[in-house]
Amino acid sequence: MSSTLTEQPGTGISPPARPSVWRVGWATFIGYVITVVIGLPIVIGMAALGLAVFNGPGRGIFLHYDVWSWLAEACIGLLAAGLTAFVVRDSLHQRTNWEVPYWFTFATLLLTGYAPLLALTPLYGATAPVSLAAATLILRWRAEPAGAEPRKWLGGVPRAYRRRVAIGLAVGVPLMLGYVFAYGATHPLHTNKWYPPNKVWSFHPGKLQRYDLSLEAGGPFAVTNVSIVGVEGSPILQLERVGVEARRWTPPGRPALRPLPTDYSPDSIGDAEKAITLELRQGKTCPPGIAKLDAVRIRYTVLDGRHEQRIPLEQPPQVRCP
Repeated sequence: MSSTLTEQPGTGISPPARPSVWRVGWATFIGYVITVVIGLPIVIGMAALGLAVFNGPGRGIFLHYDVWSWLAEACIGLLAAGLTAFVVRDSLHQRTNWEVPYWFTFATLLLTGYAPLLALTPLYGATAPVSLAAATLILRWRAEPAGAEPRKWLGGVPRAYRRRVAIGLAVGVPLMLGYVFAYGATHPLHTNKWYPPNKVWSFHPGKLQRYDLSLEAGGPFAVTNVSIVGVEGSPILQLERVGVEARRWTPPGRPALRPLPTDYSPDSIGDAEKAITLELRQGKTCPPGIAKLDAVRIRYTVLDGRHEQRIPLEQPPQVRCP
């Protein structure tokens, strides 16, 4: 049979042109901005609990030192990525008439780090344009022409499992958000970034040095019964005593170190006059270089519960070893 008899006649309609990188990038950026606006009430609530949402002490908004702190960071990161994926996907559909499956959008934003409050991915810490460029290129590669109706966000889930997935999300999302708020409310402590100033001591074996630890409790709930349970860092600096310095004394000499009161409670602004004094003794040997303390472990009471928190030192005490 001749090929001329079997060939289908052309329709004269060419496939739609894939949107440019700039259009996809703009739609992705607008989706990010809309997500920030939508998430402002949640962010304000987190800030009210004392969480360092806008200027965290390190990677993310929580101090990471155990499985529970990483779990809180994972919850807020996954929630942020999920909301951003939903908004970015809708923005792509509205501005380019192309669309990307929801779960692919979620995975892309999670891996590239292009979502607010996200501290779980390799690109976290890169500049925002790097994450935006990576997300744009991946989403443009996967995008398909949109149909008459936007694809449902559970469209990638087999029909037999959609109900279970929907129920799981309806239960899991509030639980994750509740855990974030609960963890933030019971772990509100951090150090004052500006006090004390960075101290570097010369090495003198056996010499006692004092370091003032200024704590801030940014949450709305009272923190009481504070105690220092340990320090982490170089063994050159050993913790001898913990207390508060007397406000009145007769020079010369240093103020007397009084025991830490049982009713001690840190302020919300890290008042220098309420600083906890750590008396540290230098060891007998000191390898060449700089030895320092990295963190302190603090036990306290909040909301009638006893909790412990590892707090890295913003301005740690240091010893310059010869």
